[in-house]
Amino acid sequence: MKIGENIRAFREAQGKSAEMLATTLNIGIEEYLNIENEVTDITVKQLKTISNVLSVSIIDLIDAEERFGQIKNYFYNHSGNSSTNIHTQGIDQEEIRKGYKELYAEELNRIPKLEKLLRENNIAFNF
Repeated sequence: MKIGENIRAFREAQGKSAEMLATTLNIGIEEYLNIENEVTDITVKQLKTISNVLSVSIIDLIDAEERFGQIKNYFYNHSGNSSTNIHTQGIDQEEIRKGYKELYAEELNRIPKLEKLLRENNIAFNF
């Protein structure tokens, strides 16, 4: 696959429109479609922007090899194994945020229920 084809495949897999990417790149739809159709070369700046919007690495856009719909973790060691940053790629970041918000809300609702159960059963607890 070529870069333009990879971009189109990732974009379509995520249900994003060509118009949205064109707007994000601050170019016209025709110019954007020329990138996907390999008529126009893509700049490094455009490639970086597209990779951010699609939540995939630039490497995935260059060399996709059937990677659609996967979750990947990239580990970057910045200070001798003392810390690691995890970048989840391949899925919509808004969906991840929504999922975390839902989990957090559920946990907040669970705490009072657990405290009530502890009190009802005379179990001491400290926070």
